[in-house]
Amino acid sequence: MDVMAELKPIGSLYGTGDFQTGLCHLQSLWAAVPEPKADTLNAYLIVEYGVAFSLKVQDLDQAQEWADRAPVFAAKRHDMGEVEFLIGKVAFERGQTEKAKEQFRIANAKSEGRAFEGKDKRYKLLIG
Repeated sequence: MDVMAELKPIGSLYGTGDFQTGLCHLQSLWAAVPEPKADTLNAYLIVEYGVAFSLKVQDLDQAQEWADRAPVFAAKRHDMGEVEFLIGKVAFERGQTEKAKEQFRIANAKSEGRAFEGKDKRYKLLIG
């Protein structure tokens, strides 16, 4: 399965603002990824896209569902704090400040601050 090829048209939907259609395609793509999903190259990006699309439509429950899928990928990635940053981002948007702080601190330590580059400045401000 070529996840990157499958994500390309979904990314275009994000660019045109068709978030609901994108979310539908992401759900279908996620269902098509064989188990264990963490063994499929780039499957983690589906989770990141799911969070991004869900946040755009302000569906915080769906964003949480996507973020809850992220931890299984931590061991398969180079572990630069991406998983913790993603979970922290959703927690922040949900108003779960303590959880966001905890996750952002882990992401900050693992990435040596790089996880926050080019991101919403409020995230970094939360941890000081």
